[in-house]
Amino acid sequence: MSFARALPLLAALALPFGSARALNWNETIDGELSGDGNSPTAILFTDGSNLIEGTMGALGGVGPVDADVWTFTIAAGYYLTGISLVTYSAPTGPHDSFMAIDDATSINMGDPSLHLSNGLWNEQLDGFGNTYTDLMAILDAGPQFGGSGFDGPLGPGDYTFWVQEGAEQIQYCINFDVTPVPEPGSALLLGLASALMLRRRRR
Repeated sequence: MSFARALPLLAALALPFGSARALNWNETIDGELSGDGNSPTAILFTDGSNLIEGTMGALGGVGPVDADVWTFTIAAGYYLTGISLVTYSAPTGPHDSFMAIDDATSINMGDPSLHLSNGLWNEQLDGFGNTYTDLMAILDAGPQFGGSGFDGPLGPGDYTFWVQEGAEQIQYCINFDVTPVPEPGSALLLGLASALMLRRRRR
């Protein structure tokens, strides 16, 4: 396991219980998310869970297709360690939902090859109605449509996320997990604790 991939686990162990917070953006309450990749909705992310709830696509595939695009910043000392689909409500039938992410304050909606990564998903992925589908794993396993792919988790910087559905109207909730990087002293203590636990198990 690389050091970058070990950071989320170490940080999670270092966090005290109850420290995670949820920031919710709900389109019905906070307003319609932008559909313009050049001018995405800016959302403040905090450590812990950040929930985005919205509606995308077009009812029955008729009329203009609603895309949702937002931008956020991962602050210094933090990592984006998870992106998961919490809910996905759609009529029965074929769906064409997709997502993309780029490491900028905008995203090119005309040329996917310029994205950091992107990918498709559907309600069949986890076998449980898409609840808690690991979207970061899909993005990380890319590329799709020419995207370059990435090696998560994602470090400090600006990012823009784009979701869209082409066939139906979809209600969704996506969770973004932001995790602080543990201080060197905390990581050392966790390493010593792990070593002691392993030693006890071997006895």
